[in-house]
Amino acid sequence: MKRFPTLQARYRVLRRRGHNWLVGHPRLWHLLYVTGCLRGGVEAAARGVSVGLFVGLTPTVGFQTVFMIIGCVVLRGNFPAAFAVSWLSNPITMAPLYWGFHELGELLTVLLPVSMDFIPPWMFEQAGDTMTFTIIGSLIVAVPFAVGGYLATHGLSRWILARRRLRKQRRNGAASGP
Repeated sequence: MKRFPTLQARYRVLRRRGHNWLVGHPRLWHLLYVTGCLRGGVEAAARGVSVGLFVGLTPTVGFQTVFMIIGCVVLRGNFPAAFAVSWLSNPITMAPLYWGFHELGELLTVLLPVSMDFIPPWMFEQAGDTMTFTIIGSLIVAVPFAVGGYLATHGLSRWILARRRLRKQRRNGAASGP
């Protein structure tokens, strides 16, 4: 494995590899670019983080990438940002997350005086109730995290860009000084 002097050099190499692979697949590149999945910018990154958090915090193992692509195409979010954030749910954290979702869903369906008439009775038999509780709990967690991730990414990105502009202005001002 090559040694890179800086993280930026490693990033450039990886980015070049990804770019070269996409150049070899022009239809896929065009589809991803037209839909906005590869566009940069604060708004696209924030949407991508939101999609990644929502999908990563729902019990969709095995289909997460497909759902993220669909979500990024529909919302014009950045797919690499969504993919990176979705690793919040990984093989190590999956069991505790799903257990917590199940417990939260069960607690809320027992404590809250909400009518569960819209759910067919067969869903509360053995495995069906477990899945129902897990889905309810995961949605209760995923929606606020997705909204919070969008707002945090949007605000943090704007703050970083403003700081970068300010530094550049100071540098240019100091260089052109007396």
